[in-house]
Amino acid sequence: MDKNEITLKEAANDGQSVFLFYDAMAGVYLAYGWSAYYTSLVIDPYVSYSEDMQMPVALLNRDHILYLRQSLKKVEHEVKHYYKFQMSRAVGAAGYERWVQKIIKDHLRK
Repeated sequence: MDKNEITLKEAANDGQSVFLFYDAMAGVYLAYGWSAYYTSLVIDPYVSYSEDMQMPVALLNRDHILYLRQSLKKVEHEVKHYYKFQMSRAVGAAGYERWVQKIIKDHLRK
């Protein structure tokens, strides 16, 4: 996973995109920042805070990916590297800050 690529994609997220990146070491797809938030609106992934990336992270298993493939429009896909999904409409930022604060608070308790 390229940290710069993740940061750039999330900084430019249009409010409809869900970017997933494959972590070969763990064998799971990860969504960061806005993508993690949008993903959590569609499914119920394990969510935590990445100190390395300084943003929330969602871990997705195979069932999560299958559900997203059925529920969202797949825009791009490179096997075991990257997915880009498009939501049907922009979500907006209304609940994002509260969601991030809750994740950070939960992370600090551990």
